[in-house]
Amino acid sequence: MDVPMDVFETLTSVPVLAEAWEKVKANGGGPGGDGMTVPIFQGGVRGRLATLSDDLRRGVYAPGPVRHVDIPKPAGGLRRLTIPCVRDRVAQTSVGLWLTRHLDREFEDASFAYRPGRSVQRAVARVASLRRHGYRWTVEGDIERFFDEVPHDPLMTKLDRHVPDQRLVDLIGLWLEVLAPGGKGLPQGSPVSPVLSNLYLDELDERLDGHGVRLVRFADDFVVLCRSEETAEKTLARVAGLLGPMGLRLNMAKTRVVSFEKGFRFLGRLFVRSLVIEEMWDDAEGLPPDSPAITGRTDPAATEDDAAAVDPTTGPDSPPRTPPAPVARPLYVVEPGAQLRATSSGLAVAVEGRTALAAALHDIDRVELHPGTQVTEDALRLCAARGVPVSLVGGDGAVDATVEGPLSARAGLHLAQAALVLDPVRRLEAARILARGRVFNQRSLLRRLDRGRHVPLVADTCRALGRSLRKLPGAQDEAALMGIEGEAAARYYPARGALLRGPWDFRFRRRRPPPDPFNAVLSYLAALLYRDVAVLIARRGLHPGFGVLHGTRDGTLGLASDLVEEFRAPLVEGLAVYLVNNRVLAAEGFSTGEDGACAMSQQTRRTLIVRYETWLDRPVVSPASGHQVAWRGLIRDQVNLFARHVEGAGDYVPYALKN
Repeated sequence: MDVPMDVFETLTSVPVLAEAWEKVKANGGGPGGDGMTVPIFQGGVRGRLATLSDDLRRGVYAPGPVRHVDIPKPAGGLRRLTIPCVRDRVAQTSVGLWLTRHLDREFEDASFAYRPGRSVQRAVARVASLRRHGYRWTVEGDIERFFDEVPHDPLMTKLDRHVPDQRLVDLIGLWLEVLAPGGKGLPQGSPVSPVLSNLYLDELDERLDGHGVRLVRFADDFVVLCRSEETAEKTLARVAGLLGPMGLRLNMAKTRVVSFEKGFRFLGRLFVRSLVIEEMWDDAEGLPPDSPAITGRTDPAATEDDAAAVDPTTGPDSPPRTPPAPVARPLYVVEPGAQLRATSSGLAVAVEGRTALAAALHDIDRVELHPGTQVTEDALRLCAARGVPVSLVGGDGAVDATVEGPLSARAGLHLAQAALVLDPVRRLEAARILARGRVFNQRSLLRRLDRGRHVPLVADTCRALGRSLRKLPGAQDEAALMGIEGEAAARYYPARGALLRGPWDFRFRRRRPPPDPFNAVLSYLAALLYRDVAVLIARRGLHPGFGVLHGTRDGTLGLASDLVEEFRAPLVEGLAVYLVNNRVLAAEGFSTGEDGACAMSQQTRRTLIVRYETWLDRPVVSPASGHQVAWRGLIRDQVNLFARHVEGAGDYVPYALKN
């Protein structure tokens, strides 16, 4: 919406209220105090919106009754939500959307909640970035009952300064009177509360950020980062002094001065040294919990410099970046000396005798123990009993050994797999489909990476890959298919190398041992993806050894090698190029041994794990289900689709990366 001279008239017009109604309808939610639900309101929506517009403009509008809902907080206690009537939510959404756009330019960079283009992930990345720049001490802060204590009079004074229409200010004041009688409070559940909370705390942001300290605030949850303990102690006193005149105070039970060395929690993450761990809970006041995530992180999920970088696996066809549904994920134990232990509710990771992470077992799909880490016998037995494989991973990313429970007792499905493998016609057709998925996505990735660059070798290679795709239908056996795929790979790798920015160089693919840093990165990421696919295959009950394109041989996981093919380009090779071209990886993180093998530092391995997890967290539309999922959800859907194909219930269609 534009900002006209008479803002109130525009925001209360039927077309603008209709836009707000679509938002309310999409959000769903229950009724307010009048009992009217969203579906009932929709039944006569045109007339209801016309009446609402008329009432607002004639000054006869009166908010309806509210409904109170008490929901448990993850950390204990209750949070009260105040739910306005659907009619009032429409009006408040119209105003809230405009306020968010109008006021955002006034807000400080330190504020990350309820703002376009900002998120929990960006706030976490900011904290980790500041640590790397020498801010090693923090004031971990929490405002006492913030949403209940915001005084209305000074808030309305701020609105008067920023909103050019007195009727709009009066309308917001009316809502506050009804929703939070008593002269204070921002009701959680009202569409205008988020932007009003940012407006009220903007004064704190302005006066606190800078001056030798840096603030990162997400609603009423904040940290102030300092370079020394002395500065942090002084800053704590200063924060308390700033909040007092605003009618607010610190919750001293949740406020302290702490170093990164000792660790602290912020927005559901545990920061310990350079480690950032996403926890199974989020006790940030007033925020919905994040999707469960238990991955040990050694770098931020993204940096401010990365935010504008080109992601080669997204494009105009990609879905909006809304949080995907949670999917079980790996638990990486990477800190030397860390120990994996069993608990009454699942698993815990202890560092120097202190629990750094606790997680429920049902949220973990596998455990990886990296060099220098330990595991107790109880933890091994628990994981084996619950079907969670525990792998010992070497410095090169390869698995040295795995402890897991018995193979899934899915005899019928295994027989169906055997029937497919033993039928030459069906096996060849399935292998052809898989080979096509690999070559097609290679070409798509090259085209994406070449956007705006127009490297001649890339254009030539894409044409050659098109010829390879046209050859696949004529292949008479799996050996011929593998030959076509190999020919395509020989063209593909040099073209991809031509898209790397210096000083990185890549001319050929060699897996073991990797002779250069880029080969080492590819091998490490490929090993992570391979284990993801293998775990999801096992969870579906498929036999991992029955391959069609890569064959069925003792000691190999042919099916895992088959189903990983369509994901190599978007999840391994696209990520590797991104990390190199955006200078996430540094040359000093690699070294060459006497045997000529390229090895990477522990910090580089951590960075790869973090970036791989972040890459897979992105949303994508699953062709099999039509739903928006994270990439692990897409892999799971493709594994399920292959299982149905094995059982004769449908065709298998590989995921196709759009050009």
